[in-house]
Amino acid sequence: MRKLALIVPIMTSLLLAGCGQATPTVDVNAIRTMAAVTALSGLTQTASYFTPTPQETATATPAPTLPPSPTLEVVLEPVAAIASTNVTVRSEPRKSSDNLGGLFTNQKVSVLARNLTGSWYYILWADSPNGHAWITVRAVELQNADITHLPIVDYDSNANLITLPPFLWEISGSALPIPPVPTGEKVRTGSLNSPANLRVCPNTACITIATLDYGQAVNLTGRYGDNEWAQIDYPSGPGGKAWISSSALNLGSDGMSGLPYFNPLATPITPEPPTPTLDPNVTPTATDTPQPTPAGALAIVDGETVIYAEPSSLSTQLGTLQPKDKVAITGISANGLWYQIQYPALTDSRAYISQKYIRPLGDMRFVIYFDDKGNPIPTP
Repeated sequence: MRKLALIVPIMTSLLLAGCGQATPTVDVNAIRTMAAVTALSGLTQTASYFTPTPQETATATPAPTLPPSPTLEVVLEPVAAIASTNVTVRSEPRKSSDNLGGLFTNQKVSVLARNLTGSWYYILWADSPNGHAWITVRAVELQNADITHLPIVDYDSNANLITLPPFLWEISGSALPIPPVPTGEKVRTGSLNSPANLRVCPNTACITIATLDYGQAVNLTGRYGDNEWAQIDYPSGPGGKAWISSSALNLGSDGMSGLPYFNPLATPITPEPPTPTLDPNVTPTATDTPQPTPAGALAIVDGETVIYAEPSSLSTQLGTLQPKDKVAITGISANGLWYQIQYPALTDSRAYISQKYIRPLGDMRFVIYFDDKGNPIPTP
């Protein structure tokens, strides 16, 4: 059986607080989870990752402190899978990448990992120059395995392969009850319009830790992507939080406006900055000078596409692109659903379009990723 080992550096240790009802599994999986802390610190502006919130309980015991390690080997174990339909094998996890062949229905394949959003599998593929390739998740069925337990493979802005361990979370005993929903002008709440799963991060490739019933009221604490996932207070979840599909929620008139954004692994993308203490003797001066966005990968429009001011269909519409129009792609959203394009009509020369009808013509390997506000996501 073939294994692919990639090294993830560890720069900080993590104290896993495992009090009360919700504790991480203290084994190899827990150590792998710790590795994601440092690995994701390069992808985001924070080095914190799912630190459980201590909970009051009569049976609370101290959590073990895991010693720091200079390196950690993340081993990609092949998992047996079978194609459920005919599917094209690609060089990268996007439909516009190179065609490396295909699988026929019922053909066997070895899966090594998944991408960040759980939409593509990373597989062993002898016909690829590097021995690996990508296929869409919907065309393959894993055999005696669970996508939520697969390691994660993705690319940074320099086209370097990065490997992260899966995030595994276990609730021992009975889950703690959901706290009463708070009230207030800035509070965002919702109620379930149908039974729904709670997950440890905002995509269906993350572990399900509970199911909530119809009518359950919840307190919203964060959002992901184009508001398709909501973070809620859940005492037995990682850090006292969990994620639910927004399609299962009845939201108030303000929706999820004002909530912080997170990446596909539930790490904050743009943490709220501290409030500065102003010196009354100093007159502040403007220092923000808009920087021009460099030209990016060339792409062609295959269907009429709306141009938005932000990577959200709820933002201001700036115009439309017509079939055969050409644009320069300067960024890709973390979930792969939006492209940032060069748009000279705006001060910062950037706007956003859905990737649905856009066909890249240039090299996309070096196009940066951006968060839900269009800010570049730092990479390792």
